[in-house]
Amino acid sequence: MMILRRIVLIGCLVGPVLIAGAARGDLSAGRSCVGLSPPSAGYISADFAPGPGYKGHWGIDYQGDRDGLVHAAAAGRVVFAGQVTDNLTVTIDHGGGLRTSYSYLETLTVHQGQQVGRGSVIAVIGSHPEHDGLHFSVRLDGTYLDPEPILGCLARPPSAGLRLTGVW
Repeated sequence: MMILRRIVLIGCLVGPVLIAGAARGDLSAGRSCVGLSPPSAGYISADFAPGPGYKGHWGIDYQGDRDGLVHAAAAGRVVFAGQVTDNLTVTIDHGGGLRTSYSYLETLTVHQGQQVGRGSVIAVIGSHPEHDGLHFSVRLDGTYLDPEPILGCLARPPSAGLRLTGVW
């Protein structure tokens, strides 16, 4: 019920702006629009399921991607590219307190400090004994969010739009 409420609230916030923009034929004129694109061409195999403390699943997983490429969900700066415990991870700061992380990678194609564009190839999906596929997480000011409702174009910078809807 809470997820449905969040989706409806985001839709109410974003819908009128998208319709007005479409009528003008330009969805980005006069406003900030940050698109969070899916990082993989695969399908979502595990949903966001947070738990207490560090338990739970704090992102979504993708499998079935034929080319195995991982793409930046939005433009930003790579703030981490390296190993976390026993898997490779990339974290990108998109500004406004929004960060995305990509884990269980085989090869990195970016380095810390590098600027990346939306859709830039940042890694190749790897295989791990406990996990096969890509793990994708989104944080706003350090708080993990369900990535699914915010994939797409928001009418405001992500932090403002999500705070207005109470998602964060």
